[in-house]
Amino acid sequence: MEQSVIQSLFFILLAALLGGTLVHFIKLPLLIGYILAGVLCRVILPFSVQNTESFTQIGLILLLFSIGLELSLSKLMHVGKVAILGAIIQMLVTSIVFYFLLSLLKFEPQTALIFSFSLSSTALVVKILEDRSETESLQGRIMIAWLLVQDLAVIPFMALLPVLSASSTSWFLAVTLSLVKSISVLFAIYIIGKKLAPFFVHHIATRNSRELTMLGGVSFALGTAYLVSLVGISPALGAFLAGVVISETVENHAIFSETRPLRELFVIFLFVSLGFLIPLDILNTNLFLIIIIVISILIIKLVVIFVTLLCFGYKGKVAISTTLGLLQIGEFALVIFLSSVNEGLLTPNQTSLGIVCVLITLVLTGPIFSLAIPLWRFLKKTLRSQSKLYQLLISNHKLHSLSEQLSNHIIICGFGRVGKWVGRVLTAMNIPFVVIDYNQDVIGSLQKQNTPVIYGDSAEQNILDQANLKNARAIVVTIPDRLTQEEVISYAQTVAPNASIFARAHNDNDAKILARFNIERIIQPEFEGAVTIVKEILRTQGKSLKEIKERIKALRTAHTKNTFK
Repeated sequence: MEQSVIQSLFFILLAALLGGTLVHFIKLPLLIGYILAGVLCRVILPFSVQNTESFTQIGLILLLFSIGLELSLSKLMHVGKVAILGAIIQMLVTSIVFYFLLSLLKFEPQTALIFSFSLSSTALVVKILEDRSETESLQGRIMIAWLLVQDLAVIPFMALLPVLSASSTSWFLAVTLSLVKSISVLFAIYIIGKKLAPFFVHHIATRNSRELTMLGGVSFALGTAYLVSLVGISPALGAFLAGVVISETVENHAIFSETRPLRELFVIFLFVSLGFLIPLDILNTNLFLIIIIVISILIIKLVVIFVTLLCFGYKGKVAISTTLGLLQIGEFALVIFLSSVNEGLLTPNQTSLGIVCVLITLVLTGPIFSLAIPLWRFLKKTLRSQSKLYQLLISNHKLHSLSEQLSNHIIICGFGRVGKWVGRVLTAMNIPFVVIDYNQDVIGSLQKQNTPVIYGDSAEQNILDQANLKNARAIVVTIPDRLTQEEVISYAQTVAPNASIFARAHNDNDAKILARFNIERIIQPEFEGAVTIVKEILRTQGKSLKEIKERIKALRTAHTKNTFK
């Protein structure tokens, strides 16, 4: 191995370590630290990283493969129309508006078209949602499904890139060939997903070897990437599709866990190297243009996404959080830029300009998304006297099966996996209760059972008032969204101070925060599952009931001290 290659790899890893450590202290996503480290190292260190280009390509392939693994087509069904139609409408409107804006800025038509296809970042948004424990919240589910639709939309766009470079005489033929390729790739992926992938993955998994599982996953990703590249489609896009295919198999989690360390190493190379690709002179010569592009895309996407969500009936906290979470330009834009350079559609300077804009929006995503809840609370307080504007900040609510005023009842906020079992027991014991949920499928199912139910966001005070909170006996908060839990508990303790409150905690950190409210009981499903397992183990070991109770009591005491200290 040449000395320059070793030197490049060493400084890339060192820059990633320093940059990642720095942003970790200020609670920003690590990949932002990798990018900024690459930018700074380009200035400080007098060497080129051109010989690491292969590593960055592999990093991009493995990154998109893992994104595909974590996403599932079945997730689209959880939020239905807003994910599919909403994402399509947003992409079309945003692209059209941004295209005309870029045309006013004297961009060539094909360059403006490529820049206008600005998709959000699946990798960054999912990571932020995981860090905030919001992947199962309503806004989290909408964002993840919305991102999946955007990712799938890359397929026809990538297939149409050669059309932009075709001569006018061959335009019709190029369009036809591109459409045929897109349809062929989608059909092939469907067949592979139904037939080949399950057999291949299951066969590897039966070997019970972690090394073979890792090799099988990487081989499948790189193999699919290579095959689609033979028909002129981006290898990174092929790897993403391979991940989506495997995500539908039962072994997808095992493959993800085994390939994750390798992926993260190459992803580090990818983002640090992207920082190296940004020449500082482009910041000096195009700073004003970069600012205009970044601000414009943020404003355009903010307006389009928010209005689209309003049209689909989502308001308040959900609409604001979803909108602010999807403002950035994501990793697929990098794929499009690199492919466009290979097709001769973009110059290196234009590519650098695009990469800079992408990276700036990625850096801004964390701070912008963290403003969602404070902004929602501030606007609600400020615009309370403006009835029309205030209606945009509170969720719609529809009452079903509330033929009489409930009293001395139980309110169940969220009728998911936990709430359903609570409702089943209450029904069996004839204890009156009302459900609050924001899922139309849940609402429809409960209507058929003549169960009292309210469609809306539990975080809204007017929704809780409709459930007659002041006369409730107890409130059960099962929603896996801590911010919503805090809103519900805080309002309930004000309006119904004598009502018992039971809340589900997603993890120890959430339990610690909820403990500050001094509510009746905080239930953490993972811990309760551990308690049940311990009980059964001790029972099978012949321990007496008294011994089991003492051990369980000691376990709960230790958990309380560790969690709530």
